[in-house]
Amino acid sequence: MLLLTPKPERKARPSDALAVVIIWWFVAPFAAALPFVLGVADRSILHAIHEAASCLTTTGHTVVLTEGSSWPASLVVWRGVLHIFGGLASITTAASVLAAINLGGPGIHRTVLFTVPETSFFDAVPRVARAVVVMMAVCIVVLLGLLIMTGVPFSRALGDSVSAITTGLVDPYALGRRALAPFPNLILGVGLVIGALGLAVWLPLKDRKPRAALMDPETLVFLFLIAMFASLVIPIGVSLGDGVAWALSDLSTSGLAFTNSPVRDTIPLPILVLPSLIGGSALSAAGGVKIARLIVLSRRAGQEFRQLGYRRSVLGFRFRDRDLDERSVIGVWVYLIAYIVAVFVIMIAFSFLNLPFEDTIRLSIGGLTNSGALLLGHTDHLDGGATSLLILSMLLGRLEILAVIPALSPSFWRG
Repeated sequence: MLLLTPKPERKARPSDALAVVIIWWFVAPFAAALPFVLGVADRSILHAIHEAASCLTTTGHTVVLTEGSSWPASLVVWRGVLHIFGGLASITTAASVLAAINLGGPGIHRTVLFTVPETSFFDAVPRVARAVVVMMAVCIVVLLGLLIMTGVPFSRALGDSVSAITTGLVDPYALGRRALAPFPNLILGVGLVIGALGLAVWLPLKDRKPRAALMDPETLVFLFLIAMFASLVIPIGVSLGDGVAWALSDLSTSGLAFTNSPVRDTIPLPILVLPSLIGGSALSAAGGVKIARLIVLSRRAGQEFRQLGYRRSVLGFRFRDRDLDERSVIGVWVYLIAYIVAVFVIMIAFSFLNLPFEDTIRLSIGGLTNSGALLLGHTDHLDGGATSLLILSMLLGRLEILAVIPALSPSFWRG
């Protein structure tokens, strides 16, 4: 902070908060990695850092080797704690720092929880953090209680509750477990929907407005995308129920298994990666490009089509009761281009490490979208360079890529 701030005595600005966020994401995995060195048979420092980064970014994927394929309960708890910390940091950052800096299009991250204060920027962040902590805690406790009442063992109910709300994978072997019974599965699926939509539904529910939560644009588009992706895989032999379960799991970038059938193994790769690329709400711990940006671009495209017959007409479009202008659309386009470029750059970097083409696609998209399910079975033979690149891609995905670009510009820090 002292190096990046020319005058430490002045009040903190959003750029100072962005510096803290970037530093935290790149330092926290090192600070959280020690238990993964001391608690398992795998003594690789790099694997431990990967494990911490994977949990903090709510990717949930594991590369740590254990004795007899058994994890100590204490380390599973530590994975859950890191998921909670990572989810809290992701949502708080999106609703405060990214909202203030207007990265990825103005209005995408704005909520009633945050306005830029007249004093130091950090004066307003605790309010957002407290609200996110309360909402996450309430959702986890309620979901935990419902799962226990349906007969799910406490340890699994707790891990799955944290996984659903943080859109991660607390249990390192979650992708290989048998699915829950239908009714607990349905409860867990609803919890995952709430986790993938984050503040988009938490804030209306807090105000006792369930209809507003259900009719939120991101909620409607999220449900529509689940139905669309489920219908895409029906022609290849996947049942409707399994298709919906896969679409929900991958669109939320969680990877939680809702079926016992190997659905992901039968889906063509171009379709398999699409839900993760889109992701969940911009105000959640889910990865991907985010649904809000997709809505803004589609509405702008619709506006252009309406103007084809009336070239001199003046039309506008709104998102969450806010009028969005050309600057909003440009911001979303810049983010989308940066995201696509990042995917291809990381793919090329993996290809230089002599990895198969399918692995480069899965590792680049799985890392940037924080989707642990895409990485399963494709990290067993990674060397140190590939593992380091995967860690970097997970951190870039959690920082939403564009947050790193200002850090490379001295003019940004000079204001």
